[in-house]
Amino acid sequence: MNLLLVNAISAILSLVSIGIVVVALRKAAEMIRLGRSMAEQIATSSANLERALAALQVEHDDLRDENKKLDARLEESAKARRDIARSVDLMERIRTELRGDIRGLRTAMSSRDTAGPATVPQPPLPASAPGISPTPAKPPKLPVFVRRTVASASVLDSANTYS
Repeated sequence: MNLLLVNAISAILSLVSIGIVVVALRKAAEMIRLGRSMAEQIATSSANLERALAALQVEHDDLRDENKKLDARLEESAKARRDIARSVDLMERIRTELRGDIRGLRTAMSSRDTAGPATVPQPPLPASAPGISPTPAKPPKLPVFVRRTVASASVLDSANTYS
């Protein structure tokens, strides 16, 4: 009977071990299935992250290009602003010089009218030290088109125009 009892206990233990193996295999199959779904989710997430990174890089490149364009526009506008300021300064200087010329011409015309037609006023010569010949007057720094206009204009015509 000992042998029968040992065989019965052995059979029961074999059935229990087979049951444990079956349960373990089911749990392992579930773990493998969960692992595969997790791997798929991780792959999907990493693909989405790569797409987002690519989109951000494209946006970064676009912004860098726009930044360069804006910097170039700022430089151009600063240059234009400096040119405009220079032009305004030049126009102011020309305006003050022309006002002075017109006033001098008016006074010359009024003195000519009182002195007679034969006298033409000469511009005053700069005072120089004795023994040193006066240096020729430097032409004003006016643009070429202004000098041409002034050179070609008649003094009498200009005086009559501004009177």
